Amino acid sequence: MPTVAGGTAPSEWIIGQPLNKGKQNAIPIGAGATIMGPIIELPGGPAELTVNYEMTGGASADLAVYCYPLKSDGTPMSLISLTPVRTAGPTAGGGVVQESNTFDVSGYSKVQIAAKNSNAGAQTINEVYYHVVNQS
Repeated sequence: MPTVAGGTAPSEWIIGQPLNKGKQNAIPIGAGATIMGPIIELPGGPAELTVNYEMTGGASADLAVYCYPLKSDGTPMSLISLTPVRTAGPTAGGGVVQESNTFDVSGYSKVQIAAKNSNAGAQTINEVYYHVVNQS
């Protein structure tokens, strides 16, 4: 069974995973780089997307999380990220930076999440988790 990360180890399986949530681990990200995450298909109607990132780093400003709306064909609708309706972080501590954002994705058919490493050195995104909740 393939996993979200593309591997096949049972420890990486998310059994019965619907298309509206996912998890990825150990993603290298270069200094000053922005890494584009998965394209997320949305259920239509009112919905919220919650995205949680954890990256190695030493300062709150090291991590920024984005959510970009896409057209139905997967091309960018806008190069401007959606504004979170709820946010926690970024918060640094214990050698990691964590950020959790919830975006109102109502009316969109697809979005793509992304993270920017503003640290002067290469880092690792320890984990990214997303979950879409249909609000209807």
